[in-house]
Amino acid sequence: MTIELIMILMVLFFVFCVGTVIGSFLNVVILRAFSGESIVLPPSKCPKCGNKLKWWHNIPIISYILLRGKCYFCHEKISIQYPIIEALTGFVFLAVFIKFGLTWDTLFAFAVASLLIVISVTDIKERVVFDMHTYSLILVGLVYNLYITGYGVVQQFNTIVGFHVTSEWCLTNPLTVSLLGLILGAVIMEAAARIGYLIAGERAFGEGDTYIAMGLCAVFGWLNIIAIIVLAIFIQLLLTLPLFLKKLAQNKHWWTIISLVVFFVYAVAFYSVEHFGSAFDNILIHLGAMGVMFVLGLWACFCVIKGLKDNKDNLTYLPFGPALAIAGLLLLVTNANLLLGLGG
Repeated sequence: MTIELIMILMVLFFVFCVGTVIGSFLNVVILRAFSGESIVLPPSKCPKCGNKLKWWHNIPIISYILLRGKCYFCHEKISIQYPIIEALTGFVFLAVFIKFGLTWDTLFAFAVASLLIVISVTDIKERVVFDMHTYSLILVGLVYNLYITGYGVVQQFNTIVGFHVTSEWCLTNPLTVSLLGLILGAVIMEAAARIGYLIAGERAFGEGDTYIAMGLCAVFGWLNIIAIIVLAIFIQLLLTLPLFLKKLAQNKHWWTIISLVVFFVYAVAFYSVEHFGSAFDNILIHLGAMGVMFVLGLWACFCVIKGLKDNKDNLTYLPFGPALAIAGLLLLVTNANLLLGLGG
């Protein structure tokens, strides 16, 4: 093993450790979002007995193992959420660092990833999406793209040609694309949510999901709205599918089964052609194909929603927010070019 490889592994291990520390802090953010307490004060304490934790009780993952999953003072069980979130954040930070390296972009991606993890957990735990978390995601996206826009202007000023405000620049600079994403994300999600009234008699998605989509679109821009929503629908169906297949067959909900099969087949075909072919080099064809997938995904989702409504006693509801957040995390660590500033 060479010295260079050892150094790389040490850096990666350090990044993972930093991620677990941030994950420990995210646990505090999640817990105190429900309690309404400050994330700064009071210091960490046992949620059961209220005793202030010692420093060695807060070592990510290790403390949970050493304490055997129990509070040092009252011996009540500690939620498995704590080490899971710490480890998850560590691995996400590691993936982000491998993707973007030692750059300012990495810090931005860390912030986005952290907010998406918090949003997912609160939605899964209590089906609650807190405004302060989604507003923070929106703010991070706008501020970063403002920075990228300003940085680009300064760079152009330093060239021989100089900087000139043109109509094209006004429409295509990162901040404008981010703002358009914010607006269109809200419009598309709210329109889709209200279509649920026609199919299932209730919103297809909660209002919190709209804010999550707005935050993601502020980060990734309006050109990626459909990609985000389609990927989220695909993830949602993957998470929900095991809960439905047996009941669908028993209740003979053939249209729902057909909608799921058609969407999955089309989605697999689409991504296969996109990655291994050249049919989507034309932007209009690409957007059209994504639009078809978006419609098929909505159709499948609404069939699922209707099934939920008709079988409330037999099926478990899964919020859509975590699927959106997972979609954002996947895009963050797999497709740098989808980020306005990071794509260059």
